[in-house]
Amino acid sequence: MQGDFSRVTFDKDRRFSAVLAQQGRVQLDADLNEQTAILMHYMRTLVTDLFGPAAYPAGPKGNLPGGFKVAFENPTFSVTSGHMYVDGILCECDEVTDYQGQPDGFLDPDHKPEFPSMFLVYLRVWERLVTAAQDASLREVALGLHGPDTSVRTRVVWQLDWMPADKTLFSLGPAAFLEAKLDEQFKPRGTLAAKVARPEEGTAPCDLPPESGYRGPENQLYRVEIHQGGDAGKATFKWSRENASVVLPIRSAAGATLELESLGRDGRLGVEAGDIVEIVDDATVCRAATDDIRKMSTSLYRVLEADHTARQVVLHDDPSQDHHQPGLGADPALHPVLRRWDHRPEPAKPKKAQEKAEDQPHLGRHTLLVEQGRWIDLEDGVQIHFGTDKEGERKQQYRTGDYWLIPARVVTGEVEWPKDAQGEWRQKEPTGVDYHYAPLAVVREPGADGKRKAEDVRTPFPQPAPHEMGAGEPDQPEQ
Repeated sequence: MQGDFSRVTFDKDRRFSAVLAQQGRVQLDADLNEQTAILMHYMRTLVTDLFGPAAYPAGPKGNLPGGFKVAFENPTFSVTSGHMYVDGILCECDEVTDYQGQPDGFLDPDHKPEFPSMFLVYLRVWERLVTAAQDASLREVALGLHGPDTSVRTRVVWQLDWMPADKTLFSLGPAAFLEAKLDEQFKPRGTLAAKVARPEEGTAPCDLPPESGYRGPENQLYRVEIHQGGDAGKATFKWSRENASVVLPIRSAAGATLELESLGRDGRLGVEAGDIVEIVDDATVCRAATDDIRKMSTSLYRVLEADHTARQVVLHDDPSQDHHQPGLGADPALHPVLRRWDHRPEPAKPKKAQEKAEDQPHLGRHTLLVEQGRWIDLEDGVQIHFGTDKEGERKQQYRTGDYWLIPARVVTGEVEWPKDAQGEWRQKEPTGVDYHYAPLAVVREPGADGKRKAEDVRTPFPQPAPHEMGAGEPDQPEQ
C-alpha cells in the first residue's frame, strides 16, 4: 500500500488481539492501522475456518446459484451476481458479468481469447489502495479544494481469469491444480534483507567514517518494489523514500507534456526536473496483477522540465505511445496520476554494455537490476541485499509489484529490520501484494450436442444435505 504511513507494524505471528490507547499519549497512524489489521485478520480467519478457503452462500437448501457461478457462452464465459468469500475476503459481484467486461479487468476489447479444449476458470482477489488522487470524494473540500488529504481507503479487487488444464486437474483437484500452476510461476518467492552501512569491527571511535549508520535528516519509510518480474538478472526494481506516496493527479496530457493538479506541497513531496516518475491509472494498476510473470511492465520516465507556475512537467518521452497502454495518462475516467520514485538509474555504461542492455528491453532504461549476493546502496547508508538462490533448486522469482518496507529512524541511526538466530539480517519475503485464489469451474470439450458446459467446482455453505443436492429423498424409517 503506497500510503503516507510512518511504518506498518501488524504481524500476525505476535498474536496481538487489540491496540489500547493510553491517556495523554501521542497518537500514531501505525497504531490505528494495526488495530484495523488485527480486526480484519480475526474476521477473515474466522470466515475461513468456518466455511473454508473459498465458498459461496448457497441458501438454506443449497438450490440457489450463488455468486460467481460460471456459464460458458461461446466465445466467452460469464459469472452470476452474488457473493463469494476467498480466504475470508468478501467478493461482491453486482450483476451478471462476462470475462471481457469485468469491472477491474481492463482487458483489450480487440483481443479475443482462444480457449483450449479444457481450461480452469478461477478468481484472483487482492486489495488496492485508493487515495484522494484517485477518488476526489475522499477529500474534505472544507479544508480547501486542493488542500491536504486525510485518510485513504483499501478496496477489494476481484478478477476473472483462466488457465489451460490437463488430466492432472482431476487427480489433484481444482484447488491443488491451481496452486501448483501458480507455484510454477512465482515460487520460490524472491527475498530481501536490509541494514545500514556500518564500519568494520574493531574500528576506533575516532576513525568512524562519516557514512556509517543512517544519515538521513528525517525518518523515512523506504519502499523497494519490483518493476519487471522474473528471476535475478531479468527482474528490475525501483525504490522510494516516501513509500511511493508522492502522487499527483494528471489533469491533461499532450504528448510528453503533462498538466498536473499541482507539482506537490513542497520540494520534499513534489516533482522536480531530474526525477524518475511513473504514470499509473486504474487500468495499469489492475493489469499489473496478471499471473504471467513474463508480462512487460509500464515504462518509467525522467522529468526534463518542471514549471510550477503552469503546473506542467515535460517528460523525456511521450507516454501516450506506450505500447502496453496507448493513450496512457490521457483518459481522466481512469484517474491517472504521476508517481515519483527516488532511485537514480546507473550512469551511462560503456558502449558494449549499452548495446547488451538494448538487446534486453525488459531491463528498462530507468530501473535498477536485481542482483543477488551483494549489498546494494540506496541512500544515506541504507542498503539492501536480495537473497541468493539455493543450489539445486529453482531460482527465486520476483513478481511485478512485490514490495518490501524499510523504516529508517534518525534517533537510532538504524533501519527497523529483524535478525535471525545467528545474528544475521533476515531474508524476508515481500510485504505484499497478497493475492488470493479460488477455482470456479472447469470447461471441457464440447459434448454430443456440440456445446461446451462449465462444470461448477465452487464450494457452497452451508453444506446442503445429500438429498438437497439431487441425490433423492432419504429412506423413510420402518414403522
